Amino acid sequence: MAKKRAKVKSPSKSPTPRPDGHGALMVGGVPGNAGGSGRPKEVLRRRLRELMEARKGHEYVADVMDGTAIEKVAVTVGSGKEARVELVEVPCKTRDRLYAYELLRDGAYGRPDQAVQVEDERPRRTGEEIMARIMELLPRVAAVLPIERKELARLLSQRRQVEVLVQGREIQR
Repeated sequence: MAKKRAKVKSPSKSPTPRPDGHGALMVGGVPGNAGGSGRPKEVLRRRLRELMEARKGHEYVADVMDGTAIEKVAVTVGSGKEARVELVEVPCKTRDRLYAYELLRDGAYGRPDQAVQVEDERPRRTGEEIMARIMELLPRVAAVLPIERKELARLLSQRRQVEVLVQGREIQR
C-alpha cells in the first residue's frame, strides 16, 4: 500500500504587510534594501534628520566650522599630592573645523562623485583601420606562424567567402 504524501504548503509569493506599515516582507528580505534585511535606509535617514533638527546639530557643526565652539578639556595642574584636575576651555582644532566644513558641504550639496573618468587621448581605430594594420603585419606574422602557407591561404579564402556571403561584396586584396 502506497503511503500518502503530506501536502507541503509552499511560501506565498505575495508580500505580507508589516505591522509598522513600512513596506512588506518578501522572501529574501525587504525589496530595495541593499543588505536584504534590517531597517530600510529611508527610515534611518528620517530618524537622523529628526535628531539633527531637535538637537540643533547643524548650528553646532557651523559653530565648529567658524571656530566659535568651545571644548572643555580636563587638565591636571600640579604634581604629586597637590595635583588637581581643572576644566579648561579650548577652541576647536583645525582638523575639527575642516571636518565640520565637509559635513556641511556634503549635506548642502551632496557628496562629489567618486568615479574617475580617464580620457584616452588617442581616438579609437575603425574596423577598416584595424584590418589594414592586420593585413600590413600579416606577411611578417605568417613567416613565424606554425602553419603551412597553403593552410593559411585556405583559411584566407574561407574568410573571403564568408565575407561575400555576409556582406554581399568582395574583399579588397
